[in-house]
Amino acid sequence: MMEEVTMSICIHSRGIKADILVPLEISANELIIGLNEAFSLGMDTTDMSKCFLRTESPIALLKGNTLLKDFGLRNGTIINCF
Repeated sequence: MMEEVTMSICIHSRGIKADILVPLEISANELIIGLNEAFSLGMDTTDMSKCFLRTESPIALLKGNTLLKDFGLRNGTIINCF
């Protein structure tokens, strides 16, 4: 069974805050693409080396092919988008 955590995404420019269930066995790039499509973030994903997400609790920059579990993400982690 795949491990999952409940995180919050805050899109400050639009006043949106939503809880999302995220599997930890996916890469940061896969999460970026999924959230970009789901929330219409407007990120240009043609060059993934320039794409990242900021988190708090823990503070991290999610990018690349690193698995989310390797960032130490946990229930209550917040993804901030501006």
